[in-house]
Amino acid sequence: MKNSQAWSFDIMLAVIIFIGTIFFFFAILNKAPGTKVDELEQDASRIIEDMVSDDFEFRVTDGDKVNVTKLGDLIGNYSDIKSKLKIENEFCIFFEDEDGNIIYINISENRNYTGIGSGIINVGGIPCS
Repeated sequence: MKNSQAWSFDIMLAVIIFIGTIFFFFAILNKAPGTKVDELEQDASRIIEDMVSDDFEFRVTDGDKVNVTKLGDLIGNYSDIKSKLKIENEFCIFFEDEDGNIIYINISENRNYTGIGSGIINVGGIPCS
């Protein structure tokens, strides 16, 4: 009978270790649900800070006003902006009024731009670029 009791203990110990290993790998591989959201919020904050900073080359403001000429220079330079900001995620820079309505960027008479950024991002159902 000693052999069967030792064998049962070994099986129980093996099952506990197996279950513990499954939980361990599940905890490591399963990131927290807010991680991507937090990363995107940090990217957005960094973009906003840099775009209004006095020493940033892609600054679009003069004081508290948007400089339309500087804004127009950014259109078509998404890859340059992304690399200078060292952002890995796709983004779109767009403007809203106080009611949440999109303010289109009207640089030329031929085309209005929803924003400056990745074309795979939709703003109000319209592609960013």
